[in-house]
Amino acid sequence: MRWAKESPWPWLLAWTLLNLVQAGFTELFHDEAHYWMFSQHLAWGYWDHPPATPFLVWLGASVFPGELGVRFFIVLASTATVWFLYKLVRPKNLPLFFSLLFSMLLIHIGGFMAAPDITLVFFAAAFLPVLRSYLETDSVKTAILLAVLTAGLAYSKYHGAIFLLFLFLPNWKLVKRKSFWLVPVLALVLFLPHLYWQYAHDFPTFRYHLIDRGAEAYEWRFLGDYLGGQLLVFGPLVAIPVLIAGFRRMPEDAFERSLKWCMIGVLGFFLYRGFQERTEANWTATALLPAVYLSYHFIKSRPSWKKWIYGLSIPSIVLILLVRLYFMWDFLPEGTNPRNEFHNWDVWAEDISAKADSLPVIFYNSYRGPSKYQFYSGKKAYTVNNWSHSGNQYDLLWEEEEALQGKRVMRVSEYLSDGTPFSPGGIQDSKYGYTDDFRSYNRLKIKILNPVDSLYTDDRVPMEILLINPTDKAVDFSESSREIKVYSHVYEGDRVEKAVPAMKEALNMVLEPGDTLKFQADLFVPEKPGHFRYRFAIHVGNLHNGRQANFQELVVLPPN
Repeated sequence: MRWAKESPWPWLLAWTLLNLVQAGFTELFHDEAHYWMFSQHLAWGYWDHPPATPFLVWLGASVFPGELGVRFFIVLASTATVWFLYKLVRPKNLPLFFSLLFSMLLIHIGGFMAAPDITLVFFAAAFLPVLRSYLETDSVKTAILLAVLTAGLAYSKYHGAIFLLFLFLPNWKLVKRKSFWLVPVLALVLFLPHLYWQYAHDFPTFRYHLIDRGAEAYEWRFLGDYLGGQLLVFGPLVAIPVLIAGFRRMPEDAFERSLKWCMIGVLGFFLYRGFQERTEANWTATALLPAVYLSYHFIKSRPSWKKWIYGLSIPSIVLILLVRLYFMWDFLPEGTNPRNEFHNWDVWAEDISAKADSLPVIFYNSYRGPSKYQFYSGKKAYTVNNWSHSGNQYDLLWEEEEALQGKRVMRVSEYLSDGTPFSPGGIQDSKYGYTDDFRSYNRLKIKILNPVDSLYTDDRVPMEILLINPTDKAVDFSESSREIKVYSHVYEGDRVEKAVPAMKEALNMVLEPGDTLKFQADLFVPEKPGHFRYRFAIHVGNLHNGRQANFQELVVLPPN
């Protein structure tokens, strides 16, 4: 075992091989199928994330088929992340270093899963050694490299801004260096293609995260979910000693001070958010890097701490390997997994495909369904977002909707009132049905010209709206065999409080590419006071309501 004590390369080789096997024999998680769909439409931006991960997925799928292709460059990025972390920590005790690292669940999930957090951690791990060099020596070349890596963080996930903020705060005097200003200026220049994409598409990502996705009613369990989630991603068993050791490590220089600020800042920021909304455990992924560095350097000279880490790392790694094995092989008793993301979805797609034959399949309010169906069946699928759903790529940025107008389709949703129940793959209870003359108009936009933010209960307010066709195809409402009307929707949270026709007349005109039409539409206010959201939508008779307008906030006041 001398090799395990002297060289990191056997560890890295074993890690890479483990992740390649995992990548090839584990079905796609829901979000991975989502990013695979993004990779089929390469762009400078997407509805909910920047483009770095879809680009890596596209590269991998160009080399290998199936799940391995989706994850191939993510696996390589994971190995590079471990290498960067090794170069950052400079451990003399390799068994201790790798025992710490491989006892953490997030490191293992990040070893193969194609997700933006993994790309973010890769760029963060590459950023830290360069930052240490820049803190030690003022260098234009180093500043340029920091700018490139900053752009990489931004193209991975917006959470990178929090990581950078807390690294910078304890070293704010860097602004006195002339070379420092190369970092934000050059990073901004490199990020301009994404910002232009946002501008050209009416800033969909910012609208989605800040407005359209809505907010759940706060529950105190959100805080418990955050705390429990951190114990999982930093553990399962070593999380508490690692975090305690990281907090107790006294910084020895400016770089270690930055790391401690970063670890505490990222964890503290999302703890604060946990008092306001649901937070996901993986959002603190970048805090793992400073936590490993600080905890290793605290523990390395303390025999009792090392004993604890070695004792806890073995059962931690065994538990994690069992989880990884389960991702590949469903060995649990039937019905014991309430959220199955990675077993039998290929059969699920086959079952739906058998019902659809050559027809395109329409899902509702789902980015997962059409993504997994297209990946595993190779056939066309689409989603329609309606009611309170915030929308996604399918009906807001891509052009598939136009090709489906007037076609016969198969619709799949658990909420189809006239659907036939079935359980594709034995993993999802749903309903299906066939529809002639399918119509959907979610690519059109409705702009409210005189929005209001407060009204009295049970009122009806005439509003000016603009119906816009931003596509390059003419839309002829008269071609539909179904009645097309504009509806007024008011929502309390994600629940529809009131949905009624906003205009008496049906739409039956032709809207040419780029055309706009102005209408008067009525907003119907709920009978009770409170905080609501509202928008207007196009209702397709006997099919669905769409989501053409952005949400507007509304406070309903008691009558005078």
